[in-house]
Amino acid sequence: MADDQEKTEEATPERRKKAREEGQFARGKDAGNTLGSLCVLLVLVAFSDHASQLIADFSWQCFHEPYFLINGDFTALVRLTGIVLAALILPFAFAAALGAFAAGVAEAGYQPRLELAGVKWNRLAPLGKLKQMFSPKDAAINISLQLARVVGVGIVAYMVVKKVFPILVQLSRTQFERGVAEIAEALLLLALWTSGALVILVVLDYLHNRHKHEKSIMMSQQDLKDEHKQQEGDPRVRARQRAKAREIAKRSVAQAIQDSDFIIANPTHVSVAIRYRPQEGAPIVATKGYDDIALYIRELAKQHGIPMVENMPLDRALACRVRVGCQIAVDLYAAVAEVLAFVYRLRNR
Repeated sequence: MADDQEKTEEATPERRKKAREEGQFARGKDAGNTLGSLCVLLVLVAFSDHASQLIADFSWQCFHEPYFLINGDFTALVRLTGIVLAALILPFAFAAALGAFAAGVAEAGYQPRLELAGVKWNRLAPLGKLKQMFSPKDAAINISLQLARVVGVGIVAYMVVKKVFPILVQLSRTQFERGVAEIAEALLLLALWTSGALVILVVLDYLHNRHKHEKSIMMSQQDLKDEHKQQEGDPRVRARQRAKAREIAKRSVAQAIQDSDFIIANPTHVSVAIRYRPQEGAPIVATKGYDDIALYIRELAKQHGIPMVENMPLDRALACRVRVGCQIAVDLYAAVAEVLAFVYRLRNR
């Protein structure tokens, strides 16, 4: 029994789905922030010239005449300022939101569940968190990742600064505009490379958390059995459902047998009840059944004194080709008529 409780089996798709619905999935620490920052930097690279020109044009409109800010149209100035700020801020805000959203979708998939935003008091239990905090293995891994983050970013920053340092030293001899452009380019290069290093560290952290998550959702043999029972249904419940279905079928069969004229039986496991009324046209299959239902039809026929005729080919043809409540096929008219004539002779009709 102890072996069954050991979680040695990989999680099934149903177990993974349930864990994801509960908000349990592998995450990379600061994945959303890192990817959002990287998207902002990429937008900055793409629209830096446009943003610079926009700022220059706005500055020229504000300062091209003396006392414009003091004596000008305040409403127009506010409107112009709002337009410029929106043009400068919205692309970067949208890029940051898109990057964070993409990171979340990559980790958890697109499954909006508003109920997860509610308070779950079981998540506030301090014992589990304290256990994780004081776990030597987890603490060592977290410290290693933090050190790797600092060392990796530091190394990348050092290499970038080392590359651009000779250019920065000579900026005192260049024009002001050129110096500003070189400094901006150096800062942007530094930000891009350090962000790339952070992305690599986030990926490593995600892989580590994925390993932990896969281990946490592993299942025991008993878990697999329980899940199989839930998916397939409890055998006792299914047996009760089948018994209830048989009972309903027997009630309908009993009612149909009373209106039948004869039973075409198979020596093995098939019985078909035929009803013939001249106003209905051709004979009709009143009911049919297999196995225990077929035996039940024969018992009811004996109780009600309904004749039974054994004809295996005809019985199988009627059972396979004609639905309950439908008229028999045309090519079976002759065979059914012979049986019907035989039954009428038995009844002296």
